[in-house]
Amino acid sequence: MKTTSTATAAPVFKPVEWVPAAAQEDTGGYVMLSRIRDLASGVAVALQIIEKSAMNVDLGDDPILDGSDVSRLIRMSVAAMSLIEGCIDEHFDEMIELGAASRERAKS
Repeated sequence: MKTTSTATAAPVFKPVEWVPAAAQEDTGGYVMLSRIRDLASGVAVALQIIEKSAMNVDLGDDPILDGSDVSRLIRMSVAAMSLIEGCIDEHFDEMIELGAASRERAKS
């Protein structure tokens, strides 16, 4: 006789976290770099899935994604890259302001 367990199996999918939660709460440049790395890693995963799906089709296998899923992942990737651009622009602006303030203090 087969016995069944009442324990719940661990989920197969786990949200991706490249940057530890403690580091995400930090302030300063590390936060900006953490966000950029997280977004860039997500874009890389999305594009790898799209590529694998296309390779499956080329090999005569079933695609992993349908056309609408591919479109959504591409739009998400474009949006993530736009956020990365905004993070970098904001950081550069802060660096320029800090440099200008430092030069002013040096003149005094």
